[in-house]
Amino acid sequence: MLQTVSRLLPELLLFLMTAIATHLIMSFAQTLMHYKLGHHPMGGKLFRNHINFHHTYYSKDHLVSRTYLGDEGNNTPFFFIPVFLVGTCTYFLLPFDLFVVQVVACAASFYAHVFFDKEYHVEGSRLQRFAWFRRKQELHFVHHRHANCNFAVIHFFWDRILCTYRKPAGEISWLRHKLANLSFGGHARRRRRHDGRSRGCRHHVDRAFAVPRIRYNQPPKQPSPKRKRPPCRDSHEDHHV
Repeated sequence: MLQTVSRLLPELLLFLMTAIATHLIMSFAQTLMHYKLGHHPMGGKLFRNHINFHHTYYSKDHLVSRTYLGDEGNNTPFFFIPVFLVGTCTYFLLPFDLFVVQVVACAASFYAHVFFDKEYHVEGSRLQRFAWFRRKQELHFVHHRHANCNFAVIHFFWDRILCTYRKPAGEISWLRHKLANLSFGGHARRRRRHDGRSRGCRHHVDRAFAVPRIRYNQPPKQPSPKRKRPPCRDSHEDHHV
């Protein structure tokens, strides 16, 4: 049993790494094509469809609808072309088992991107109860309010790499929030430590008589002024006298 597990474990790890790498490549390709083809005139028909339909249906204050409005001007079928070309190349480069894992991961990633894009714009989505989904939805809505940012659909760290990330208005960055909490906690700890030290210095218990006795901190003693020494008389004057 252990020999079987030890033999299959490297293969399973290789399959898992292949699936994760495929999904990340798909996610980056979606972000990059959305950025370069969907929002630049170089995209041609893709650019016109995306701006004239998707960004017209969902813009500014109208960001959700009862049903997803995407039948007209849908660019999704065009993304099958680069996926098919890459899949054909990897068929000749990868072993068959890894190629199958790649095809399954590619299909799942493609479906996830289409699914999330629809759920962002459907009113009363079942995923609204999850905080992580509301976070991604708000970042996607920023893209519809400001079309030059947040081109990702699932993983928005690609926008940070491409320098196209924009956080929602009024949001405090995670680093600033963390630093503020650390600063406040440090001040609170120092205050508690200072208060405890003060109480320990001002209240003492005489253990010999078990009688509490309060000793207040005395102000520091001022150094006594130095007495001025009288000037010494000259010995010649004493001799003449």
